[in-house]
Amino acid sequence: MDNLSTDLIPTADQYFLLNFIIGIYFAPDLKEEKIRKPVLQRYVEGLPPYISNQLAGSFMSMVEMERVYYCVVRKASRSVIMKPPMLRLFFQGNLPAPVEDPSLAYPQFDDLFPPKLHPRTQSGNQYDMVQNIVFINEPDISYIKPEDIDRFKRLTGLEEFHLDGESSMLHNSVGGEMVYDLVGQEEDQSEDFLHRGSAQNFSAVPYTGTPTEHNMPSNDDYEPRKIFLPSFPSREVWSNIIAATKNGFSVTGSAARGQVGPVIGLIDIGESDDSYLFRVSLPGVKRDEREFSCEVENDGKVLIKGVATTGEKTVHKYSQVFEMQSQNLCPSGNFSISFNLPGPVDPRQFSGNFGTDGILEGIAMKAGQC
Repeated sequence: MDNLSTDLIPTADQYFLLNFIIGIYFAPDLKEEKIRKPVLQRYVEGLPPYISNQLAGSFMSMVEMERVYYCVVRKASRSVIMKPPMLRLFFQGNLPAPVEDPSLAYPQFDDLFPPKLHPRTQSGNQYDMVQNIVFINEPDISYIKPEDIDRFKRLTGLEEFHLDGESSMLHNSVGGEMVYDLVGQEEDQSEDFLHRGSAQNFSAVPYTGTPTEHNMPSNDDYEPRKIFLPSFPSREVWSNIIAATKNGFSVTGSAARGQVGPVIGLIDIGESDDSYLFRVSLPGVKRDEREFSCEVENDGKVLIKGVATTGEKTVHKYSQVFEMQSQNLCPSGNFSISFNLPGPVDPRQFSGNFGTDGILEGIAMKAGQC
């Protein structure tokens, strides 16, 4: 057996953790079920099988399910964590039996969520969305055997089962090392999405330096500007440039290739065969569901409404008062952002997540895909 095949054969602990996580944190989305019961609980309690007309018709991206898995195992030893290729074999129903005992028959994803009731859309060789599944961030564990609970805690290093509903779907690293790209893309999939990022006017560093040799005073009302240098300056020259500005700052590396200054509302849009993906930069925006909304219409129009909390002239923190010398962030108050996706979509098949990193990410299925 070659090394690649060996790498894709899970251990019993890996299989146990994966089935435990999928089994307690995800449930069929039934219209009449007020308290969702995860698939493992339905099996243990012997609940009757459900049929298609009981299902709510919701959608969840496969990426979100993988993020939940990596959130749960974030403190676990690397020896019990499945890598993305192994996870994908599980979702495809092709994950081999545990290496310790090939006769053991752990369920595959299709055994937990039958494809006839939970159909999936597919782009290329990867599944994108699955129907009629919901995430449970605080599962009931009263039906689980104590020894299985102890095994879960020992393997994951977690003492409780509650997960933050939003941050769990942003997890893509373990021990500070990236294990999964945020949109589920690897290098061989880089062309699956057509990058259509919108370009906006650049507002960068306000220059309020010393007067010129002709004694013309600097003007605090000048608009923010960039300084282009013909060649890369030395560290000393660079420091002198920054020191000459009252509110200036410098950026290097990947930050120098992006926007600097007011970045709220910057948008990236991607397209696959059957769906659109968008990301919107919303730094300093409240994530409270009562004050934030994102709606997608049939024609592909996206409307975002919310409240910004940045851009104040005076900031009160820890019994201290700070007078802001620069105000490049978005002014505080209500705002709305609207833009159009490249084509019509089905609003019922929209999945969005507003993360703690200030990025709103959404996936909308193209109209007529189901």
